Amino acid sequence: MEKMLLAGIAGLAWLASMVAWHGCGAPTTMVTSRLLRGTRRHFLALLARLGRLRLVDALLSRRPWRIAADELSKRLASESERLGRSEACALLLVVIVLGAMLAGVLFGSPVSAVVVAVMLTALVPVYVSHEDRRRVEELIREMPSIFRTLSVAMGSGQTLAQAIDYVGSHGKGPAGEGFARASLRLRCGASADEALDALSRELDAPGVGLLATALAISHRTGSPLRGLFLRSARLVERQGEFERLLSVKTAQARLSVRIVCSLPVAMVALLSMISPDFQAGLATPMGMASVFIALSLDGIALVIVRNLLKGVL
Repeated sequence: MEKMLLAGIAGLAWLASMVAWHGCGAPTTMVTSRLLRGTRRHFLALLARLGRLRLVDALLSRRPWRIAADELSKRLASESERLGRSEACALLLVVIVLGAMLAGVLFGSPVSAVVVAVMLTALVPVYVSHEDRRRVEELIREMPSIFRTLSVAMGSGQTLAQAIDYVGSHGKGPAGEGFARASLRLRCGASADEALDALSRELDAPGVGLLATALAISHRTGSPLRGLFLRSARLVERQGEFERLLSVKTAQARLSVRIVCSLPVAMVALLSMISPDFQAGLATPMGMASVFIALSLDGIALVIVRNLLKGVL
């Protein structure tokens, strides 16, 4: 029975890998291209059926799963087709289920399967949180050049729409994408105030609120803002330097806090997978209650530490 289950898991994993491999544009030979196309077609049909489940709709109602599904869909996009958000979320579920089943078979315990499923599910919000932090850091690095570019554009006599379009077409990263969307809104008939309000909401970084307010005032009054933008660029640069210095000075403390807070969870997960005695104790009501209380206390401690070190962790 275990061999059949392993064979089934291996087959499904192979299907998923073929979808990912072929979706990324990997070269194929004439012999395997027909097999890959057929495999891909049937697997995509399976993902489409899974994407209509209520579980998928419930997961997509949460922001981390929407972002993770969109990112996976973007990464697996090919020239001819692209996975929808529901299909990408279903593919994430398939990967989680396959990983849990494989762990349960390898370690010979359903507890291991549950632990691995929980760990893989927790990776989704962790990944999205990491991407959010990376995006904010990248945006902070881009803001000084955005201020200087707007200073040059507004100082050369361009209108607000022209300046925003110039930044959106020449800028890279999150800031350039945000200005490109603002330029598109202006072209589609949105007012300047609406486009700037949406821009300040999308670009959550130091100086963006001041930037949007200054652009709105300049649009209404026609006042020159070259000097203001240049001074703002210098201030944002100094703030970025201070934040990087703070990050370096607190790196050891942040690492210590993360290790201390994550070590109990890692130990419980590891023992749940490799220790039969721990698995037997965890299967009892007293064992489950003990682990739940321990993890709850660890979570409360983490919340307290994060509140005490708000802005540092």
